[in-house]
Amino acid sequence: MEIIKQKYIIISILLLVNTLLSTTFIIYEDKWYVYLFILSLASLINSTNVLLIYLNKIFNKIDESLIYRTEPSNIIYLVPCYNESKEELIETLDSINNQISTQELDKKLIIIICDGKVKGSGNNLSTDKLLTQEILNNINENKTTIINAYKSWDNQYNNIDIYVGKYKKIDYILLIKEKNIGKRDSLVLIRRLLYYYNKNIINNKYINYNLLYYFNEILKNKYNDEIIDYIIGTDADTIFEKSCSEELLKTIYYNPKTVGVVGFVDISQECSSISLFTLYQTAEYYYAQCLRRLQQSLITHKVNCLSGCVQILKICEETCGDYILNKFNYLPPENANIFDHIRSYASEDRNHVCIMLSEFPYVETRQNLNAIVYTKIPMSYNIFLSQRRRWSLGAICNDILMIYKPGIIFYERLSALINVITYALSPFIFIATIYFIKSIIKNSSLLMIYLSILILIPVFLGITIPIFIKQMIVKKAFYYYLSYSIYLSLSSLINLVIYLYALINIDIFKWGKTRSIENNNQVNNNVDNNTIITIV
Repeated sequence: MEIIKQKYIIISILLLVNTLLSTTFIIYEDKWYVYLFILSLASLINSTNVLLIYLNKIFNKIDESLIYRTEPSNIIYLVPCYNESKEELIETLDSINNQISTQELDKKLIIIICDGKVKGSGNNLSTDKLLTQEILNNINENKTTIINAYKSWDNQYNNIDIYVGKYKKIDYILLIKEKNIGKRDSLVLIRRLLYYYNKNIINNKYINYNLLYYFNEILKNKYNDEIIDYIIGTDADTIFEKSCSEELLKTIYYNPKTVGVVGFVDISQECSSISLFTLYQTAEYYYAQCLRRLQQSLITHKVNCLSGCVQILKICEETCGDYILNKFNYLPPENANIFDHIRSYASEDRNHVCIMLSEFPYVETRQNLNAIVYTKIPMSYNIFLSQRRRWSLGAICNDILMIYKPGIIFYERLSALINVITYALSPFIFIATIYFIKSIIKNSSLLMIYLSILILIPVFLGITIPIFIKQMIVKKAFYYYLSYSIYLSLSSLINLVIYLYALINIDIFKWGKTRSIENNNQVNNNVDNNTIITIV
């Protein structure tokens, strides 16, 4: 079925259901308790999450501050980039360069992978040229080009330019893809290369023998034939706190079952603190990371979103093997359903973890709230809506996946189902909540008061968030509470606007305004190199 038809079918069904529920609720306002089950679903699961978090904090005797590594690690920092500015790239690389470590014998390497040769809006050069000519000090003489280096998810070959050098104190490998294929493609390529290096594989149908051999030789020279333990992933517009890497490492090192850890995403100080966008998004970021994600980390050990800007993965079969990467790196055919298409471009980090938790139910993923990074946020309504469209659709489509995929534990499957129902009925819940508040004011009952308590439990979590993020409260307690009051006042309306915007644009399978470039053509597709290695 054509995508456009699927879009209008989905919109028609949701419009019909929400209209029927809203109309009958308004007509029979005094019978509101008939809808109690639907209205209480989100509050019930959120309140349960809050209680589980509090109980864990009370009875868990493990002091995370006493957890530390006793052995050095071999680490790769992975920095995919596309259209970032020179300043953003330098800030990210500098923050990696300044990471502290408890183990002096740690071996570290940055892999920068540039997705095509495009010029970001406002930049004076394309991203590849910013890296090679201005940031990494004119390294063109060190360039090696590999023709037909690997197959992308659309089964087409892509060429790669490779540079090797040192950025301040840390070695790097820079890979520049000739054609822009997307961040998912970059993640899959590097994860495969590192997995194959650990397994000593140099013959593979996905990656050119010459690329595998050349890449393996670089890594052998750096790591003395030792395997590489972890990939620490970030985005090229993200800044690490100095202790971020160490916090991620100690969490994944502590429990052998843990194959992935996500840190805590805070808002960059470059964003205006007095802006309504910053105030709203500060509390939104904190609340989202300290409710469901914290519960998943503490209770089920199944965090289903390892944010791409601050994650660590153990290099193993479950995270980087061919089986998981082939399922993750999936290009839906044109006649695939619209949800598969959304999963192919939105929330790629969440999609990878959801597939992994289904295929390998024994693995665990966690969160470390002290592994802090700073990122810039949308500061205009059009970019904000564009980003949230992608986030909301990606999250819901991956929740749909968790509802029916095997291997997902019951509580996470139930949580996913409730999220999908609540999202689908957003307009009805918004209208019903307004009438519910009106009824409490005019004619409250004991049942209404009990339901109000259920709603207020998650609100109370927001008030106690600084207990969990101790480093934050010292710096900006007052600011957070101001932000939280604005979030409580506006979130229902803003979420409804995002819902409507996302549905109207549900068939737009692209990043949108958050990834704007000056032109859609490759800036330079010419192969002008000193060394050309061709496929055998």
